[in-house]
Amino acid sequence: MTHTLTRQEHQEKVLLAAAILVTAVTLAWLLRFSHYGIDFTDESFYLVWMAHPSRYAASVTQYGFVYHPVYALLDGQVTALRQFNILFTFALAWTLCWVFLRTTFSSAALGKAPLAVVAAALATVSQLFLATWVPTPSYYSLTLQAQLIASIGLLLCSTKPSAPSIAGWLLVGVGGWLAFMAKPTTAAALAACTVVYVLVAAKLNLRLLAAAAATSAALVCLSAWAIDGSIIIFIDRLRGGVEAARLLGGGYTLTELLRFDRFTLGPKASILFLIVMSLSVGAACLGGANNKWLAGAGALATLLLAGLSLVVIFRASPGRLYAGKFQELLILAVPAAAAVIAGVLLRLKGLRDLNRGQIGIALVFLVLPYAYAFGTNGNYWITGASAGLFWVLGGIAILGPMTSSASLRAVLLPLALAGQLITVTLIHTGMATPYRQPEPLWKNDYVAEFGRPGQKLILSGGFGRYVDEAVRTATAAGFKNDTPMIDLTGQSPGILYAMGANSIGQAWIIGGYPGSEALAEASLKGVSCDDLSQAWLLLENDGPRRISPDVLSVYGADLAKDFEMVGRFKTAAGAGGYEDARLQEIFKPIRSPEAAAAACTAKKTARP
Repeated sequence: MTHTLTRQEHQEKVLLAAAILVTAVTLAWLLRFSHYGIDFTDESFYLVWMAHPSRYAASVTQYGFVYHPVYALLDGQVTALRQFNILFTFALAWTLCWVFLRTTFSSAALGKAPLAVVAAALATVSQLFLATWVPTPSYYSLTLQAQLIASIGLLLCSTKPSAPSIAGWLLVGVGGWLAFMAKPTTAAALAACTVVYVLVAAKLNLRLLAAAAATSAALVCLSAWAIDGSIIIFIDRLRGGVEAARLLGGGYTLTELLRFDRFTLGPKASILFLIVMSLSVGAACLGGANNKWLAGAGALATLLLAGLSLVVIFRASPGRLYAGKFQELLILAVPAAAAVIAGVLLRLKGLRDLNRGQIGIALVFLVLPYAYAFGTNGNYWITGASAGLFWVLGGIAILGPMTSSASLRAVLLPLALAGQLITVTLIHTGMATPYRQPEPLWKNDYVAEFGRPGQKLILSGGFGRYVDEAVRTATAAGFKNDTPMIDLTGQSPGILYAMGANSIGQAWIIGGYPGSEALAEASLKGVSCDDLSQAWLLLENDGPRRISPDVLSVYGADLAKDFEMVGRFKTAAGAGGYEDARLQEIFKPIRSPEAAAAACTAKKTARP
């Protein structure tokens, strides 16, 4: 008996060491590649917004204001911002997983050290938001962080006003506030999830629930004062953001947002799904067996999961590990495996022992990825998979009746490692085909200055030369840092950021939508005549997202008469997601600022 126990303990230490290794290597891998790549559209838009959020008077999301102090603290270093985003998300996820395991299972059954290790392994799944490789902080990352904070609060809160409970209710309020600042639609969905959870879990305390709601409301009001100095003006900011979305015609109406999208796993994804699920189930069920040979087989299967993650990270197979359009849903193999394990090990009798808290958290966590995606115009399944950690934890919650320490650890470790394997596989695919970039990140070898002086990124050769040439051309033409510039290419906020331009009108005057020009006109109408009178232009006459220079008439300017072309350069192949290189041109205003400002004032005064 003593020999068997020693053998089990030895196997468990090896498995815990493997989990620690995979977690540490994964984080190091992500932090290393934070130096690589840039997307000139969405990702650059996030940087422009964070850098100067107060320049823009209309916005539904306020994530730029939330992240701006971090941006300022890190001196706008893109790499540091990405690393902060990765580590902060991981830290919140680790805390959530730790609290989740303690409240769902007996802490004595897991042990302190195994609890921390398993929680860290599970927390790695939070990095699924990097599956398209857009690591810069954004409203998506803030939405995920808000849900993580609120979920910690839900697990801690109770009907009794103890210190942990009060802290939990306050965290629910803080999470709700951050969700509102990131994406108001998600905040509404999160509020509904909170009510459902406290009812199902029998945690309803009207006074404490009201305190959580009051915390959110108070923080929103304080934010409104900090951002606009007035709640009324802040409400106008939100209305302006809603109107901008309506003008753009990008699919953000209420009827378009309230939907249930479809998904289809292709043959390759289905096979991978079954392999990972089967391996997880086998490792878990065998690992807790009393027979030493069966337990050993389970340990080997668990080590195989860890080893496969390391193989992916070190790119033993350097090609793209693509499994189809809905490959992100491979993460559902983990909760599916948990359901099978529950059926095998607990059967119906054990499942009846689920308490209301376990049922409530399982239900809410399975819905939270939908809440995360709610409000976007993309497929909700693909978008929601970025918050796939909640699906994983929701599946594990149904294993709550398990109390045997050996069995519990033998079950949780394979599930955590399976989640890691899927996560690193999807991130590897993202690195192989980074969003709107032409080649895998590990092929990037051009060190370019991007943004503030001295800030470097490692880009593809084409992207690096594009950035350097654009900055060099603008500087040679006399362009100065923080000079107003209007981007009429419809897709180059990153180039304006690299030049150090003041992107007026919007952080990204986006082209390619039915209402792009109407939105550009509306945005320019809200810019001061002082800025407009000094504004330079960036044009791309044959660009697929170009915005007509006719929009300049809203402030009394004309491209042919009031500007001169002072430089031109080629875009890089792949920039903005388009294969062909195109010509971009910089135009400088030739009217005196006084004459331009007078024409602008006259135009705005004459406007009905």
